[in-house]
Amino acid sequence: MTRSVPFLLRPAAAVALAFAVSLPAQARNDTFMVAVSDVINKSRTREIVGALPLRFGAASAPERGSPDIIRPDVVVEGVGSAGGDDPRQHRIGPPLTDEERCAHAFEDALARLVAAAREVNAAAIVGVESDYKNAAPIPDGRTVECHAGGVRSFVWLRAQLVRSLAPARPLPAGTSFAPLGDVDAVPISDAGKERYRHFLTLPSPRAFVIYEDGNWRFYWKDPEAVTKALDHCARQGKRCWLYAADDRVVWSPDVDKRIGSSAQLGGAAAADPKDEHQ
Repeated sequence: MTRSVPFLLRPAAAVALAFAVSLPAQARNDTFMVAVSDVINKSRTREIVGALPLRFGAASAPERGSPDIIRPDVVVEGVGSAGGDDPRQHRIGPPLTDEERCAHAFEDALARLVAAAREVNAAAIVGVESDYKNAAPIPDGRTVECHAGGVRSFVWLRAQLVRSLAPARPLPAGTSFAPLGDVDAVPISDAGKERYRHFLTLPSPRAFVIYEDGNWRFYWKDPEAVTKALDHCARQGKRCWLYAADDRVVWSPDVDKRIGSSAQLGGAAAADPKDEHQ
């Protein structure tokens, strides 16, 4: 399992900082790395993406030449403005921080990808990676490069638009938290334990997630059960973590070691899943 990387404000080099001080504001060009998970789970981002499956990282894309690909190489530029009192843009308010501007630029780039996908009736956007000015690809899909100037910030994304989704990725490794059939070990209410007991009777592929608020949801007889369960939590704007998948418990007492996002899996999700949460 991979851990989410927090938003890091890291100027590209000391030289860049020196120039940023000596040159006019409009000449500023600082580089920051944005954690994908910090932006993709925001309600504003989820509104932009909607129900369209979105997969980050080069590994989530099909092989070149696959008949599933509609557009193999879509590149977009997202722009985030400085905010604050700006009569030219009819906006009044405090200036945005670099973190906020980079998040807005990331969201703008995602909105452009979504628009391109809907234009060609794509089933999903896959292989999304940061590639600033076609010169700095980051294939792991965990971080996005943002360049902040004096007035605007910029994010470039590269992706593929596909007509169908790739098969599910391999399941995450099991943990030693508890045996799969130990209903009493599941950290939810008695009502939730009863639903987990029912979950154990259902056919694989299957996945059971536990929400931060104590709720639960599960999917079964679906090759994309794990990613669907996690993506549903993200669309709701709620935190949840994968407890069990197929024949294994993957839960950890350490919240930082839990699986709470499909971005940690690199898999794909389909639409119209079967699910229960009561």
